[in-house]
Amino acid sequence: MKLLNAKQICDVAAAKGFGVPALNNNGGSYDVARAIIEAAQELQSPLIIAEYEPNLEYRGYDWAGTVIKFLAADTTIPLCIALDHGKTPQSIMRAVRAGFNHVMIDYADKPVDENARGTQQIIDIVRPLGISVEAEIGHIIKSSDDSEKRAPKVSVAEAKEFVSKVDVDLLAIANGSTHGIFKEQKGLDFDLIAKVHKAVKPPLVQHGTCGISMADISKCVKAGMTKINFGEGLRMNYIGYFNELSKTLNHEHHVWRIARAAKDKLKEDIKTIIRAVGSDGKANLYK
Repeated sequence: MKLLNAKQICDVAAAKGFGVPALNNNGGSYDVARAIIEAAQELQSPLIIAEYEPNLEYRGYDWAGTVIKFLAADTTIPLCIALDHGKTPQSIMRAVRAGFNHVMIDYADKPVDENARGTQQIIDIVRPLGISVEAEIGHIIKSSDDSEKRAPKVSVAEAKEFVSKVDVDLLAIANGSTHGIFKEQKGLDFDLIAKVHKAVKPPLVQHGTCGISMADISKCVKAGMTKINFGEGLRMNYIGYFNELSKTLNHEHHVWRIARAAKDKLKEDIKTIIRAVGSDGKANLYK
């Protein structure tokens, strides 16, 4: 296992113009983690495997870090273990103690100055430990297909102001996407992505990708996004596969048989994501 933090992985990707998949493991799920790691290893893609803070409630931080390291022990790809949407310094430190080497501190719902101060405090604590830090500006909201909420967008000026106040490693920006379960999302502002990409130094992060077509994901990378997060769609597909296979597979009431078959189906979805962001075959760039 070649354990690198997200800055180390994304700096190379940004310089070379490809994206890096940041795939959410749904709180330490063995089967989802195995699908993610196997797909990345088979396509020789650098990988960020993420855990969303609320999803860690059941299995816990230590389990999540342990299962990822166990499954990735024999891999040859660059790998990062990331905390997604950490909301407090306490949750950040729980991730650090569990072996995560990238953390996102999400103060995006706070004023810019408060967001910057809080983020810099986290950076000052964890950067000496070799851990990279991600922040968010613009507050990417959570919604759904039947919601009337409008996805916000950050301005170029706001992005420049934020990075002038805090030395952050990766920057997530609100650009028209929304967290949630969607059949389709078409709100990405590619022009805004390109403008922010030119205006700030840190690699950019795309959140809220459920329902965005793979063609638009590729356009997003071309516009300047580097770390591309995927979560809701992965867990939705895994559950769908598990439910289907529990009825159609000759599993003889062995849960592992269903889980293995669902894992294999999910792995193919992940390979499609890897190809869309352009990270396939790029593991050899990290020597």
